[in-house]
Amino acid sequence: MSKTTFTFEKLYQAYLDCRKHKRKTINALEFEWNLERNLFKLQKELEAKEYKPGHSICFAIKDPSPREIFAATFRDRVVHHLLIKEIENIGERKFIFDTFSCRKNKGTHSAIGRLKGFIGKATKNYTQKAFYAQLDISGFFMSIDHNILYSLFEKLVSKQNKPHQWKKDVLWLAKVIIFNKPTKNYTVKGDVSLFDFVPPRKSLFNSGPYRGLPIGNYSSQFSANLYLDELDQFIKRGLGCRYYVRYVDDLVLLDGNEENLKNWRNKINNFLEEKLNLKLNLDKTKIQSVDKGIDFLGYFIKPDCILVRQRIVRKLKEKLYWPGLSDFKALSVINSYYGHFRHACSFNLRKDIYENHLGERKAIFLPETDYSSFQLAKTIEN
Repeated sequence: MSKTTFTFEKLYQAYLDCRKHKRKTINALEFEWNLERNLFKLQKELEAKEYKPGHSICFAIKDPSPREIFAATFRDRVVHHLLIKEIENIGERKFIFDTFSCRKNKGTHSAIGRLKGFIGKATKNYTQKAFYAQLDISGFFMSIDHNILYSLFEKLVSKQNKPHQWKKDVLWLAKVIIFNKPTKNYTVKGDVSLFDFVPPRKSLFNSGPYRGLPIGNYSSQFSANLYLDELDQFIKRGLGCRYYVRYVDDLVLLDGNEENLKNWRNKINNFLEEKLNLKLNLDKTKIQSVDKGIDFLGYFIKPDCILVRQRIVRKLKEKLYWPGLSDFKALSVINSYYGHFRHACSFNLRKDIYENHLGERKAIFLPETDYSSFQLAKTIEN
């Protein structure tokens, strides 16, 4: 039997998983340059339980909303993949079906489709009135309690029919990652003025001791789902809500009775405060008829159709008029947005952008017959 759960073979697979989207970064290339030596060194640190996370890169972004990112080094990302690989399938068996963020075969479009189906069921095929409650957790990632999160890892791991050594190793590594505070060891990059747009409640610098997870870490995605699984189970089983969808900390509940939703909102807020040391952002809470539409994940969902949010459309139009934007970059931008548009009732929108917002590029951007995507004219390609 191996001295550690984290064998070299598993570490190598974690490296392969990690490099899929990060291989061209300087950090990844430096690690790969002496790959075998780096992996062996890392494996020995894990075996001896001497591994410690390195420094992070801190930067801020404005799109889609102002937020602070702490990105771990490639070496630490490999370790994150290693840990999550051990417990991801265990978590999947535990999580409810209707949570859609950072899970295989899920995502935003699946969440939208599920919510649209729930609207049909809640309204009895659009023959009855129904209501929705849309709830948002205040400063979710920055408010996650490390001690509560670790206790949930313990609860998950202890129930598995696995060797004692496996449980010991997994919990040790989970603890190292959970309690690591990136604000103690980081380098700032990018436009520092963007930090001025980040609300204080969304910054790790203001989260206090033993609270907050860095948004940029792969392990944070699973941890967030594990943390809010407690809430998911309460809503589905404790409250008996049949029509419920969650994406990260954006929650939507449907019911034919508006008073039920108001009552559930209060009970959810109490549950969050008592069990998870979180609270709802009551300023963002909405309880109203589904006829008015639900603003969710970049779409506006109504009983009879799904529309693209105007904010998304404005951002595309702004980007198309950026000075110095090359034709190839513009093509990439518009096709990316159109991938989002295709999941909504948007034919007229896609056609309008082609007809009225491409300017001279209209002559070289060749649309599909349904305006679902574009390609450059062959004369430009050559």
